[in-house]
Amino acid sequence: MKALSFFLPVAVAVLGGAVACGGSDSTGPEIRARRTTAVVGDSQSAPTGTVLPIPLSFVVLDAGDVPLVGATVTWKVTSGSASLSTSATKTDANGTAQTTVTLGNTIGPVVVRGTVGSVTPVTFNLAAIDPCSYAAPYTIGSTVNGALTTADCHEIIQNLGYYYDFYDFTAASQQGLTVTMTSTAFDTYLDFYGGSDTAHFDFVGANDDLSQTSTNSFVQAIVGPGVYEFGANSSRSNATGAYTLTSTLRPLTISGCEFLWVTRGISVTDGVTSADCPSDFNGTDGYGDAAVIFLRANSVLTMSEHSTVINPILKLYRIDSLGKIPPIDSAAGTTDVSITDTVPATNVYVVFIGSSVAGQTGAYTFSIASSASAAGSKARPEPLRFPPLPSRWPVPVARRN
Repeated sequence: MKALSFFLPVAVAVLGGAVACGGSDSTGPEIRARRTTAVVGDSQSAPTGTVLPIPLSFVVLDAGDVPLVGATVTWKVTSGSASLSTSATKTDANGTAQTTVTLGNTIGPVVVRGTVGSVTPVTFNLAAIDPCSYAAPYTIGSTVNGALTTADCHEIIQNLGYYYDFYDFTAASQQGLTVTMTSTAFDTYLDFYGGSDTAHFDFVGANDDLSQTSTNSFVQAIVGPGVYEFGANSSRSNATGAYTLTSTLRPLTISGCEFLWVTRGISVTDGVTSADCPSDFNGTDGYGDAAVIFLRANSVLTMSEHSTVINPILKLYRIDSLGKIPPIDSAAGTTDVSITDTVPATNVYVVFIGSSVAGQTGAYTFSIASSASAAGSKARPEPLRFPPLPSRWPVPVARRN
């Protein structure tokens, strides 16, 4: 599995090269250049076709270490595929010259050099990487104004192509979150990946439309500690255009019969109320909550429900056969129930967490154990496509017989 890593832009203060032998034909201030310092923008790495986030720059000094103003600096891509915002700039009042780099569409190293007078050129070692192996750092609670373009990662799903932007974050502890992707340019689609570590990175969830009247996407989840990633893309193949990605923290609750994704490695204390699902997915009366989890075949799932005030019961359904195929269920208990089973097929499953007694309400604790056997086969698992999924379980579905 590939680690989701990349070079972070760094600013390095470097005393520039020694004065080269020989003079210069320049008659401008650059003839007095003796060295360079404060090199910024070296060692950056970004996806092909994108602008490096930090311009390349350095300061030009004279023999007295005074910044030179108005000295001409020439910029050149000496290897790799990239373009520059300008090929020549003059140093400003602080003696600084800079240029902006746009990476080309060829993966590999890029070298840019800045030259002033007879001073040894400043060399910037950069890299253009595969956009499908790159994820931009993200913080829950922040907003990203992005755009899908033809330079983005292009994933083939069911013989159709989709452009992707990826954003990753780390959850140091169990965390509840919601993330929304909106666009006026295309019908959005949002994938969610993650796991306890990079060795257990797998699919977590997805959403196409927020509702029957919206083409924006919305995912809410409770995740265990680990590394996670959003995949911003489109419902229709090869769509491009601007979008906005936002997220917030949410309570660690599974209430209200909402469509909520969960992962292994969580423990949630909540309660069954009359505002929750009125029955399980076979139509058996008894209040309960519903949580959605992606599971791979042959992995072992262990989950439990504890309560001192209700008769707990757990049921595990395949999402594509709700109410049609008997669920994996626990025996009704008076305090504790659990399910430990080998997952029969790779699929999305719905967990019903509730009471076996109709009309009973009260607090419970629901837990899903971590599993060393539940790993995906790739650093970023294959994207999956689902039919429209609800943001809340409608009563007709919850009562389906």
